Amino acid sequence: MTAENNLKHQYQVLGLPSYEGIPELLELVGLSSAGKKRAKNFSLGMRQRLGIAVALAGNPDFLVLDEPTNGLDPQGIIEIRELLLRLNRRHQITVLISSHNLDELSRLATHYGFIAKGSMVREIPAEELEKSCRKCMVLKVTDTEALARALDFLHLEYDILSDTAANVYGEIPVSELSLALAKDQCSILSMHEQEETLESYYINLVGGGRYE
Repeated sequence: MTAENNLKHQYQVLGLPSYEGIPELLELVGLSSAGKKRAKNFSLGMRQRLGIAVALAGNPDFLVLDEPTNGLDPQGIIEIRELLLRLNRRHQITVLISSHNLDELSRLATHYGFIAKGSMVREIPAEELEKSCRKCMVLKVTDTEALARALDFLHLEYDILSDTAANVYGEIPVSELSLALAKDQCSILSMHEQEETLESYYINLVGGGRYE
């Protein structure tokens, strides 16, 4: 069947009274020029968009998608991503995506639910997750109380991890920090950059195989 016929069939299944919404639906998913083309000749990306169009018949306000970008080339992934963002932002449709493509999810999601062995192990807003995964400098010093005073003076954001370690966010003026610490008789023992990816966050969360 053509893209248009697929949508007509779905309209019949749903008992919708007319087909007047089909052209608008095809335009929404970027298939307005392919309405008469047989779906068997579609690229994988076009098939994915047709599947979303079928799911949108009847104007739902909640859409569930399983691996919507699986198997797509880079251009196809971009097209699906832009479509999902458009559905959410312009049409206020909530989209629940089940996916193992963590990098792609990081470009879309506003909230995350991490599932391991059939159980939800954590739900977290994207802003909080981004803060957990963002780049920082891990400083080891002789006295984190002195470090905290120096970082407050320099207006830097930080998390104290122990008596000798802290995560510091943002660009550090190393010379100024060293001078401020020296005045407080505190020394920097080591400093290294750290950035946790969404993938490593998930692995650490589920225990690297503990749920297998």
